[in-house]
Amino acid sequence: MTMVTMKRFAIVGLAAAAVSCSILTTVVVVNRVGGLLAVHNRQQIEAQNNNDDRSPSQLQQSNNIMTIGHNRRRLQQVKHLDCTNGQCNEVVNDEQVTPSDVTAQLQDAPSRLTEEQRKQRIKAFLGGLYPLLDDNMLPKYLRDSMPREKLSVMDIWDLDKDVAYFWHIPKASGSTLKNIMNFCFDLKRAENTDGLPSLEFKRNNILNMDTTSPDGLDKSFEVRDQIFDMGVDLIVSNYFLAGAALFNERHRGRTFTVLRHPIEIAQSLFHYRKKAKWERTYRKDWNKITFADYAKSENYIANWVVRQLTGTMPWVTLTEEHLEKAKLVLKEKVFVGIADQMDETVRQLREYFGWKEKEPFCAYNYLHGNPSNTNPHPLIKRGSETWNMLAEKEKWDMALYHFALELFAGQREMIKMVKIYRDGAQ
Repeated sequence: MTMVTMKRFAIVGLAAAAVSCSILTTVVVVNRVGGLLAVHNRQQIEAQNNNDDRSPSQLQQSNNIMTIGHNRRRLQQVKHLDCTNGQCNEVVNDEQVTPSDVTAQLQDAPSRLTEEQRKQRIKAFLGGLYPLLDDNMLPKYLRDSMPREKLSVMDIWDLDKDVAYFWHIPKASGSTLKNIMNFCFDLKRAENTDGLPSLEFKRNNILNMDTTSPDGLDKSFEVRDQIFDMGVDLIVSNYFLAGAALFNERHRGRTFTVLRHPIEIAQSLFHYRKKAKWERTYRKDWNKITFADYAKSENYIANWVVRQLTGTMPWVTLTEEHLEKAKLVLKEKVFVGIADQMDETVRQLREYFGWKEKEPFCAYNYLHGNPSNTNPHPLIKRGSETWNMLAEKEKWDMALYHFALELFAGQREMIKMVKIYRDGAQ
């Protein structure tokens, strides 16, 4: 170990000691859920011995939380020989493959759907790509967001090759934040802006590749090394798992997101989608119904955030295990922002990533003078019948949102340690 590295460990260790004394936020203990398929048979035996009234299929549903790498189209490492210049070397590549087994979520889909329709629904909802997972069943090529247990993990961050990954939750200040990252922090990102995707910068800082739709993600996966080689600083996707699949050994992702109160998102999405004719999710028919009608209908998809983090379709009933898994992913892999606190969110992101603002007050002006894609609409009253009904429907996302508030509060102190490391590494 070099003297420089030892010095860095010492600096980070002292910072951690100071931080640990100042953090007074609630500590949440999360049990790791993952790798459960291997113990499926043992659970069935234990259920019989203990008079567990869950059926084998119910036990299997419990086991399928975040087993993306085992059950659906997935990312796996494939070895082959690369022979160039008369010399052969074994090379490991990541390739998307489709396993022969029928997935549990396909089996649980509504019977009125054909198998092909079920596959298309899964692709449309989850994005169609699935990342390689580590031993804890978390996306392998996403960096840990914070060095919560082993401070030395910070020394493996590659500040030159790691790429920021913005998991864009709809109607949570994402459009405004993208403008801030582009025009205030001068970050290059991939986004399809001009006809067919192409490896060209068609607009200021925008590489003309689509990472937000299932078909676009497929194309981007095929050329992901070229995308990174074009110098993008940022990958943006609504699909957490599919977006994570774009990263690899050479270019790992450092993930962040902005969360908003689930009921506020539900209202904003409803009023936006019924008028946004330019969006592929436009719903003209929603102009004939009220928000209360929509909230009660079969079209309403509850707990979208937990489902995206755990790879769980709307027809699967969520449980405490899904929530605990979502908390684990959020805590370990995602730097959290809060839509109601965007000034503090942008400040933390700037400190966390080391972004430099091109002009003073640029971000402030975007947040307060000209926020993007705003959509004024009537609000339901907190405590009303519709509000209470949605609070019950969204109970898992509500719980995750409150957990995210705790993470956000803790980041204010932990980020000091990140800044000390980053400044010492430069």
